[in-house]
Amino acid sequence: MTLKFRHKILLAASGVVVLAFALFTLYNDYLQRTTINQNLESSVGQAGQLTASSVQNWLSGRILVLENLAQNVAFQGVNSDLSGLVSQSSLVSTFQFTYVGDSKGMFTQRPNVDMPAGYDPRQRPWYKSTVDAGKTILSAPYLASVGGLVVTIASPVKTAGQVSGVAGGDLSLDTLVKIINSVEFGGIGYAFLVSGDGQIIVSPDKDQVMKT
Repeated sequence: MTLKFRHKILLAASGVVVLAFALFTLYNDYLQRTTINQNLESSVGQAGQLTASSVQNWLSGRILVLENLAQNVAFQGVNSDLSGLVSQSSLVSTFQFTYVGDSKGMFTQRPNVDMPAGYDPRQRPWYKSTVDAGKTILSAPYLASVGGLVVTIASPVKTAGQVSGVAGGDLSLDTLVKIINSVEFGGIGYAFLVSGDGQIIVSPDKDQVMKT
């Protein structure tokens, strides 16, 4: 009887040890999973913040270039020969097309492309939107006639406090696409860029681009 009782005690003690070990293993696994998830969330969050900062800096720099053009046009005079201003290397290397339309309907563009007969810049959305806003505007992304996704940056040319014209530039988003697609999330996902109205602008899945 004593031996059987000892066996029972040993079995019970062994069961407690096994149970404790199992619980410890489960708890340790839970802690590891939690730590891994927290590290992943932190890594993804940091990557997202860095990417957002890169995008903002990239876009802000190009807006400043266009606003500088608008200021130069205002200084030189909107009715003067503007071909030299819109042909500056900083503009040619940044924008697909750079142009200025004035309040009298005159239009200067580089590279120089023949516009349709009767073309009036004052009737174009980029001109109207900028005049209405009274400040630099950024269009929604669209597919350019020359191919690729672009946005238009437009800035008012002000003379004596009044809008006398608008300077604009068509900006290719190819570099932005490369920035977004270069983001790595360790194989658990990918980065994409969405506009304020929910339209997908940049995504590794090209079938999703320009869709909501």
